[in-house]
Amino acid sequence: MFKLFKEAFKTANDCIILAIPLVLFMWILSFYFGFSNTVVNSPAEFILAFITVLFMTGAFLSGWFYMVKNAIGISHKVFVMDADRAKATMNLFKDIPYGIGQYFLSFVLMSLTFLLIVSIAAMLVYLIGDMYIGNVFTPEQLSAALSSTQDMKIFLDSLDNDQLIKLNLWNLLIMGTTTILSFIFMLWIPEIIYKTVNPLLALFRAIKKVFVRFKTSLVVFIYISVLNLIMSFIGTFTLVHPLLYILIMVLYFYFIIYVVILLFLYYESEFCGAEDGEDKKA
Repeated sequence: MFKLFKEAFKTANDCIILAIPLVLFMWILSFYFGFSNTVVNSPAEFILAFITVLFMTGAFLSGWFYMVKNAIGISHKVFVMDADRAKATMNLFKDIPYGIGQYFLSFVLMSLTFLLIVSIAAMLVYLIGDMYIGNVFTPEQLSAALSSTQDMKIFLDSLDNDQLIKLNLWNLLIMGTTTILSFIFMLWIPEIIYKTVNPLLALFRAIKKVFVRFKTSLVVFIYISVLNLIMSFIGTFTLVHPLLYILIMVLYFYFIIYVVILLFLYYESEFCGAEDGEDKKA
């Protein structure tokens, strides 16, 4: 496992060019969200905005993840001249249109499936929590508390011990559900890119592979979770200084690239070529 983690760091450094499309997409998406907040005033406009974001996300994910796969392939090749490696790396941008053409529908359907599963999970969490834990506060109280950081602090200070226990139980329930979903979804994207373009079939096969290699999958997941906790802790310093905020954002994008490459390398090492019957299926 340590060898895999180390290889992922080396590959992430070799493939740092992957940050360019990622940063551009996040910038365009944030700009569109800001624009939508000022013009979306009706259900029809909201639906149009949702479809636009869905297609934008599907196009980016399909092109970028295909680019990631090919970037890993280049990092494994031996080049006589550094100029040849640099040229091959720059040519990765040409893979984006092909990836969109190959996987666009897959990632659009995957996004919809993901939203559906998360919505169902959220409803189940609410029903279970409401049945076995009980309400901690009313929607009006929550809305007032979320208006500012100071209001949230005042609200939390006003809770008694029984309410605090219930709040902690709600947090455990939500975190537990999120952790389980993250674990079973961890190979969904590599499965689509490497073998199964049908997102529903890919989800089934990805979950199966997670449990077939349960111990190693769990080690990889715990490792990523620890890194995520470290990043969350570092993120608390973003408001200290604008320059520090920029440095942390750079680290955050590197973290995303590292995690994606780690999952792809893990999938390649454990599953590629091992199952001849699982070629790509539409």
